[in-house]
Amino acid sequence: MIIQDEDDLLKSKDPTVATPTLRYPERAAGRRPFSPLPDYETSQAIALHDLNNDSLITFHKPPPKRRFIDSRSWRAGITALGVYIILTIVIGIPLIVKKTQEDDNKYPYYPSNYVVPWLAKTTTSHYVTNINNISSSSVTPICNEWAAVAQLDNAQNSMVGNVLNTVSSDGRFSITSNASYLSSMNVVMGDLFVGINPNTSVTDATISIQMQASNAGLFSQTLVCFALSSNTTGLAIYIPDNMSLNDQLLFNVTLLYPQSPITARVDSFATYLPLFTQTFGDFGDYVDFEKVSIEGPVSKIFVAVSDCAYAPFIDFLSALKSMEADQMLVETSLEPIFGQFSASRSLFVSTIQAPINANISLFNDPDSNFPTYLEVSTGSSNLTANVTLNAPNKNPPQRPNFLVNMRTFYGAATASFVHDPTSPPAAIKLRVENDIGPAIVTFDQYFQGIFQVSTKLGAVSVTQGTASSVDPYDATLTRGYFEDYISDTRTYGWIGWGSHAGSFLEEQIGEVVVETSIANCTLFFDG
Repeated sequence: MIIQDEDDLLKSKDPTVATPTLRYPERAAGRRPFSPLPDYETSQAIALHDLNNDSLITFHKPPPKRRFIDSRSWRAGITALGVYIILTIVIGIPLIVKKTQEDDNKYPYYPSNYVVPWLAKTTTSHYVTNINNISSSSVTPICNEWAAVAQLDNAQNSMVGNVLNTVSSDGRFSITSNASYLSSMNVVMGDLFVGINPNTSVTDATISIQMQASNAGLFSQTLVCFALSSNTTGLAIYIPDNMSLNDQLLFNVTLLYPQSPITARVDSFATYLPLFTQTFGDFGDYVDFEKVSIEGPVSKIFVAVSDCAYAPFIDFLSALKSMEADQMLVETSLEPIFGQFSASRSLFVSTIQAPINANISLFNDPDSNFPTYLEVSTGSSNLTANVTLNAPNKNPPQRPNFLVNMRTFYGAATASFVHDPTSPPAAIKLRVENDIGPAIVTFDQYFQGIFQVSTKLGAVSVTQGTASSVDPYDATLTRGYFEDYISDTRTYGWIGWGSHAGSFLEEQIGEVVVETSIANCTLFFDG
């Protein structure tokens, strides 16, 4: 390889030209050996060739691209998806339900085979007068017609008025007040007593009221209105809404039925008396109630506990006869309910943050198409109910005679169920629930059906006593007791006459469910 000297290379270069000169470079001169770049003529030829090719491509329209999926394929796919969804609903869901049922059977709860909608919590008792609007009453009322008015000799110069009216013993009765426990607390107080007139010479019912107002202005502003007609008795008290904390109203209302040989027929009896103490005596056989509604927020309610000054905390006087009605609603709040009640269609007893202590008698007509309903509920206090069942079935019942629901929380729930001496074994479906407090349920030796007792954090106990009993429909059957599942927190089984197949028997329509969350849960059968 020959390497030129630096002087030779300088000599081969062109001299400097002062004016612009256009010249083509020599073919080889100035190009480095083995350069990858083409020379000038070659690059011009390549550029001209590319230009000609671009012109041809510009005027050539490329063929359209083929769609990946055409419209027919879309329609077919949507149709297939729809068929898939329908088949999933028709086939898949039943399979899931069946699988779930199979899983539940591994750890089953006995199902209820008789479901009846609960009755509306009302006895449809009719208020003769409108509670809040006197002008809309069905009977024209007469207000503040006092038999006597007097002024007391005290610091406030209180006014007192009283009146007594003779009314029909039959028909509809209502006694109401528009007092509000929010605005009238400690300002309005009253007492209501309903019972039998001790004076045997009086042949009609009488209703009387005495009102005491702290001043003359309040006395005239308060309306005491009677709406009276044949077989209709209404008393309405309208409290003014501008009362101050220094004002005070006191009421004393008394309704007495006569000791007549002819029983009084009361179609509906209703009270709504907030802030009152409502007391009902022993009516014996003198009054026959069809529908009863006893209501009033912050109203103590005592039924058939004695005519004395409210002896609610005694162990109920068994000699007193309970208040009887086809349908009965007893409801208050923040105050207790004590009494003896008897119903043949429905009984609802309810309060909140106060105890319930009730002796209850239930009757069910076997010829009726429906059971007798009982609901007892409170909260943050104790619930105590002693229930006597009477269903004169001539044959084994084909439906429950009684549907019972009891509930409380943060208090003890204690319930006992016995049969009336004249009643054969009745079919009952019972549910007792408690959240924080314990639940204790006892039955006599005549219950037949399934039972399940459960708690979350407490302990369960189900036991059977030694009392003997005979099936009145088949004396050859022996009484059996079976526990199908036993654990610390849950037990279920069956008790009754005859054989037990080890699973739910459709002819066994009795059922007892007792549940708690934290405390213990106890169920006891006397035999």
